[in-house]
Amino acid sequence: MKTRLQIFCVLVTVCISISTANARPKSTKNPRFDAAVDKALTWLNKDLSTREPDGGIQVLAAYALLKCDEPATNPHITSAVRAILGRTNSGVYRPTNQYEHLYMAGVDAMLLSDVDAKAYQPQLQVIVNYIQSTQRADGSWSDLPSKPGDISMCQYAMLGLWAAQRAGCQVNPQVVEKAADFHLRNSNGDGGWCYRPGTTEGPGGGNSTHNMTMAGAGSVSIARFLLHGQKAKEKKETPDAEKKFGVLEKVDPMAEMTTGAPIGSAFRDFKPGISSGALDDRIGRAFSWNDARFTPVSRVEHNLYFYYCLERAVAINSIERLGGQDWFLAYGEGLLTLQSEDGSFPTYSGPVSGTAFALLFFMRSTQQIIDKQYGLGLQRSNKGNPFGDKKKERDPTPLDQLLSSIESQDFESIAKEEVSVADQLILSIQSIKDPEELVGQVDRLKTLVNHPEPDVRQPVYWALGRSGDFGLIPLLIKGLRDPNIDVAAEAEQALRYIARKPQGVGLPDTPITGFKGTTDEDRLKHVNLWRDRATRAWSNWYSEMRPYEERDGLEQLEVLIPGGNDVKEKP
Repeated sequence: MKTRLQIFCVLVTVCISISTANARPKSTKNPRFDAAVDKALTWLNKDLSTREPDGGIQVLAAYALLKCDEPATNPHITSAVRAILGRTNSGVYRPTNQYEHLYMAGVDAMLLSDVDAKAYQPQLQVIVNYIQSTQRADGSWSDLPSKPGDISMCQYAMLGLWAAQRAGCQVNPQVVEKAADFHLRNSNGDGGWCYRPGTTEGPGGGNSTHNMTMAGAGSVSIARFLLHGQKAKEKKETPDAEKKFGVLEKVDPMAEMTTGAPIGSAFRDFKPGISSGALDDRIGRAFSWNDARFTPVSRVEHNLYFYYCLERAVAINSIERLGGQDWFLAYGEGLLTLQSEDGSFPTYSGPVSGTAFALLFFMRSTQQIIDKQYGLGLQRSNKGNPFGDKKKERDPTPLDQLLSSIESQDFESIAKEEVSVADQLILSIQSIKDPEELVGQVDRLKTLVNHPEPDVRQPVYWALGRSGDFGLIPLLIKGLRDPNIDVAAEAEQALRYIARKPQGVGLPDTPITGFKGTTDEDRLKHVNLWRDRATRAWSNWYSEMRPYEERDGLEQLEVLIPGGNDVKEKP
């Protein structure tokens, strides 16, 4: 039998071989999808080398390459950037194809923003000025002056505005709201959108289509994101009599996430006339339309266009299932059927654009943008202090003094004080101005999860969640099995906070939610079932989402091993 060290060495050798063969570090986390991406990348790089630069399609392809972690020095990316600079350096945006002017403006802005937002901010401002100047009075955009607005052009205008806003450009919030209003007023009664509202032009002849419904949902979602921020979990008021730990119960982590840039509204001083609820309702209707017509293999002429529209709308709205299935797996398997033997994804507008759309789907390109804005998840490679590694001498803070008291087991004297230890710990953390101060206390907090008093363990899990350290997730998962149900619930809330998943993994907020039994034995069984389900669900999520460099092929979490041992609840 091979030793653990031998297995590890084999895995390292395999990883080095793979790295040498393919330097792309990002993974779809699905071997079949990874293989499809590798073939598509090989084809795209080769095909672009035989073509003359072709405006927007060239830039779209370069953008897809960048999202696959191709370096910005890739000749196709540098060539696309040069073409964009040629369209912007005069101070006025000059698209080379008037029919595709907004498609071009949108992808031009997206590429510059992701290559180097700071360096190309002047050019991005030129592009956003053009997009805003071409918006019609009704809030739409169109390909030609003689034609009414169309949902597809609107989509790329909104993508351009969003890209420029991320780069710090001046974007007019009224333009964004007018675009949202256009979509709300010009949708079909069934919940979807057609190509050119008010006409029978284009695919569908005025009827809703998959392409336009997901394009419209994406545009409204961008508007919602810019005007109101990411959708937050609804806050439920807890009666005072049920607030065992007053401050703990009052804190809503997702509310904190939506109170300021970059997570909240992009326009702090602008008060939208369209409510977030109206936008959320319209987005929900679009997804309901799509679910009722669940079709993982797109059969329309612009079939690859659909997948990138879908990925964007899903990512902004943090949706995990469509048609009752894992959307990424279901639609990804459908997309695989559209790949040619040479690795390309042909579509009505040509294999370059089709292949680019497929890559943007498989690499979850919009999710990459959101992860970068949040500074979270797979985009964070630094496994140490996320706020930097600088060292400095400092005077003891109230948090230091409180932790020292707890560590010295002088809990009884602290508990007798007017303010409870839980409240003291939470208030100390809320007063922190330098995030490094909390991160620097993580090691001390980790030891306190084993403190005999639940009044200490519960706020400790709360504090660990506020550190934002992705590496703490295994410890928090173990906290789901804490013998005290309030502590276990707090560990689950901390997981939601670090993972930026306000709805969690589909489980009730607390272990006793939904309990209908009458005996203590029934209550314990109900709570243990919640513990088992929560442990498995969060373990599976972490197994899929932990950074690639932390996966060594060997089991790292004890919690992933089926246990089945019941926990005896303590007060």
